[in-house]
Amino acid sequence: MLLFLVFILLANFSIGFILSRIIGKGPPPGSPERFPVSVQKYILSRIGDPADTNAVRIISDELKVNFRIETSEINWTNDESIPGVSRLLGEKDFRADEQNFIVRMKGRPFFVNKTDGGYIIFSPFMPRDLINETNVVIAVVIIITILAVLLYFALSWILSPIKKLSEGVELISEGNFDNTIIVDRKDELGNLAASINEMKENISEMIKSKETLLIDVSHELRSPLTRIKLANEFIDDPKIHNKILDDIKEMELMITELLETYRMEYEQRKFSFERTDIVKLVRDVIAKFENQDIKFSSEFAVKEILIDRRKIETVFRNIIDNAVKYSEGKSVGVDIYERNDFNDRISVSVKDSGRGIDEEELGKIFEPFYRIDKSRDKKIRGYGLGLSLVKKILEGHNAEIEVKSRKNEGTEFIVTFKNESID
Repeated sequence: MLLFLVFILLANFSIGFILSRIIGKGPPPGSPERFPVSVQKYILSRIGDPADTNAVRIISDELKVNFRIETSEINWTNDESIPGVSRLLGEKDFRADEQNFIVRMKGRPFFVNKTDGGYIIFSPFMPRDLINETNVVIAVVIIITILAVLLYFALSWILSPIKKLSEGVELISEGNFDNTIIVDRKDELGNLAASINEMKENISEMIKSKETLLIDVSHELRSPLTRIKLANEFIDDPKIHNKILDDIKEMELMITELLETYRMEYEQRKFSFERTDIVKLVRDVIAKFENQDIKFSSEFAVKEILIDRRKIETVFRNIIDNAVKYSEGKSVGVDIYERNDFNDRISVSVKDSGRGIDEEELGKIFEPFYRIDKSRDKKIRGYGLGLSLVKKILEGHNAEIEVKSRKNEGTEFIVTFKNESID
């Protein structure tokens, strides 16, 4: 608001200054305030009746007065801006029954004098006569443009930290706590950036502490689980034995997911990239799902891409495992194809025929520990870490994952490898 107020004041001051320089200061000699009746009579006597145009020109130069003469014999003017009688007739100041009178038209006085043969109209030289309207318009446009440019740069400088703040907050919301918002300012925006950085550090420390605790507990759980598994072998009742074994497997799955997620979080750059046939890799992953209805198709017999084989196996194992679990016995489709709409990228689609995912949940499924099944159905194992791990692995490969889903119709996961990964 202060900037706009300053802008308006500067614009008004600049325009007023230009007009004052063009017009000059104060009314010149011959203005209505300095044009008494005696001077008017003197002018008429010099002009004569009938009017002498040569005398009119001399008086015009001497007194700075402009004339229009309209008689039966003469129709003459030295200033086309002076209106004729026909135009002045429509003004309220026009007095047809008087000999001499003043008509004001658009704020300018015109002295009208009747003669035997017509009218002599004259007007003193006005400051506005000095104004060249074209030059004034050009000057005003230039001034407004310069002030607008200055205002733009001033606003850009003042508001430039907001873009950095927005980008920094967006990175924090995505879980990136390594980014520091740099705003070299001592004003409120600089203080805000410092506060956000401090908040980010505190949140990062809290998350790391919780993750460390979680990982430590997961490591420590392996030993008692091993002892329980060993002790379970001595239980003779098959029903009890199998129930304990299922619980152990469920806990081992959770611990494995936790530790794998932890390793991906802190070893993201430790990828072993190699040329790998993506078609064979996906076939090998599907082969591990015995007795499952998985239909596979591929546009290629062989297609090599640059990936970390072990980690990409984990990606497709988790995605296909989810598809099988949520299909509830229905078929799952896996398809490898080239996407021309993505500049000839290679995509792998995994599509199930399950319950689908609500639209409001699609943006959350890659968050750690998030599960669509809020009831924790024992038939559907997992702790919401599989897709979080998938996301981290694909980010390390600079690959993309897209999710399409319709309620009660199924869900499709599309993994797309960019051009730099393709041979």
